This record gives sequence, C-alpha cells and structure tokens, in this order.
Amino acid sequence: MAEKNIVQLIKKFDLEGLKPVVVVYGTENFLKKQFVEKLKKTADTHIFWGDETDYLKLKEVFSSSSLFSEGNVAVLLDGEQFFHRLGKEQIKDFLELAKNLSLPDRLFILINKEKLPAKEPFKTLKNTADIIVSPPLTPKAFYISVKNKIEKSGKKIGEEALKKLVNRLKGDLYYAKQEIEKLLTYIGDREEITVEDVEKVVVPKTMENVFVFLDSFFKKEPSALKIYRQLVNSTHHPFEIQSLLLTQINRLLLLKTVVSQGKSYEVAFNRMGVKHPAVKGTLQKQAGMVSKRELVNLLKELYRLEKEQKVEYADLRRSAEDFILRWIVS
Repeated sequence: MAEKNIVQLIKKFDLEGLKPVVVVYGTENFLKKQFVEKLKKTADTHIFWGDETDYLKLKEVFSSSSLFSEGNVAVLLDGEQFFHRLGKEQIKDFLELAKNLSLPDRLFILINKEKLPAKEPFKTLKNTADIIVSPPLTPKAFYISVKNKIEKSGKKIGEEALKKLVNRLKGDLYYAKQEIEKLLTYIGDREEITVEDVEKVVVPKTMENVFVFLDSFFKKEPSALKIYRQLVNSTHHPFEIQSLLLTQINRLLLLKTVVSQGKSYEVAFNRMGVKHPAVKGTLQKQAGMVSKRELVNLLKELYRLEKEQKVEYADLRRSAEDFILRWIVS
C-alpha cells in the first residue's frame, strides 16, 4: 500500500480519506508536531506518551463514547516506546483493537524512526493502517520553504542573503522557524532582509548530537547545559533527550552492578546485547565517570523531573535545565 507524505496532508488537512488507524513515522519531528496541532483543532484529542502508557489506558479511550466530539481520537507519541513495553499477548490484543477500530474513532501512532521495523506489530499495521511518512525535506524543498515563509510575512530577501540563511539553518525546520522569527523582529518595518541582517542575527546551527551531550553530562561539564539548549533549539524534544538519558543511566547501572559482582565487562555487554566496539568503549568510559550511588540518585531525580513535567505541568525546558544544572554542580 502506498505511503502518504505528511507535507501534503498538512497542506490539505482532511481526515475523511484516512483509515481509523494511522501510523506516522519519520525523523522530521517539526512536521509531526504541526500535524498533531492541526488534529487537536478538529477533534477532542487524547494525547498519550509511549514511555508511560500501557495497553489498558489506551483501550479505555475507545471503550466509552466521546463527550465533546463524534468518536474518540487518540494520539500515541513515541509509539516505539509503547510497543517495546508490551508483551506478546498484549501485542496481539493491541492488533485486535486496531483491526476492529471503526470510524469515527481514530488512533494516530507516531514513530520516531527513519524506517518502520519489519516485526510485529508494524508488520500487521502496514496492512491494516494508513502509513504516513515524515521525512526531512530535500535541500531544494527546504530552500523553497524558507523563502516562502519570508515572503508570506510580507518581506523580501535577496538570493545571496537567502543562500547564507539556508546554509546557517542546516535543513532544520524547528531552528528555521525560530531564526526567521528573530530576523523578522530585527528588521522591523524594513522591507528586505539583507546579508548583514543574517550575519548579525542568525546563529549557525551547531551539529552537536545527543551522544556528545551524554559524554559532557556524565563528565559534569558546564558545556552539557549549552549542548542541551542547542539540541532542544534544533531537532530534539526534551522528553526525547530525557528518554535517552534514562536508557543510558540504566545501562551504566547494569554494567557497574555486573562488574561489581566480579564478572567481566564482556559478560555485562552480552547481557545488555551490546556488540559494537565503539558502544562498548563509550559505556565503559562513562561508567568510570560516575559511581553506582550517583546513578541511583540520578534515576530518582529523573523520575521526579518527569513527574513534575507530566503531572504538575512544570515547564519542560526550564525544569530539565534545572535538573542538568543541579547534576553539574553536585
């Protein structure tokens, strides 16, 4: 079955032709966020996070009638985390739910992967659900997108200034939105954005990645906070970084526990299913930076942080930055 492109769906937002279950996958998170925002404007939407939602919570949504709209609409973010936590029987139950779901009920599953896995439940979903892909824009499409955004604001930009701007944005739609808004504020009533405006206002996007952040974090380097801000300002959601951090802390804790029992690093790596030499080296290096007690405390603090964010509605970015800062100075 042919996949649909999320760009076309956002431009002409019409759910009528979609099946009750829709899987949206790809690495362009900005477009997925736009899609969800449009969806929320059309229906009373239940939002679930895959790392904290179980099958029964999701099933419950479709077990009762909707109070405010026709049908029940649910969005499952980080769907791969949700499926990872399900056992074989629950995977079967979920697929039965998906197969039997009928309009006007709708379930949207967002997956943060470049390709959909071939295993279940994706194998069945490919045949029973609509599949929408959210790929990064091509360089040409990104160039046109930036130009259109500026022109829609009623401003002009010359070819040289546009090329310099696009080069500094590195194909990142999140970052482009923020930097273009800064540019438009900076030029005020002026009609055209110049090369000088771009050079003064737009900071070139750094190519730091989450793995650089993890190293800096466990070393307690002040640069960890700077890298975190760069990541959040570009392509990564705070929950995405926190999820990776949680995974890494658990791996380091397991590594240190196995080694403290007198077993070798290789035994620990085998238990974790880690085979790549570079990954082994990174884990062993990071394990030497922190104590077992510090890792346990980090886990407690990270769970406390997510409770503040998801239950008490603390500001995601500020609360995460406070968490990182407390760790750095501890």
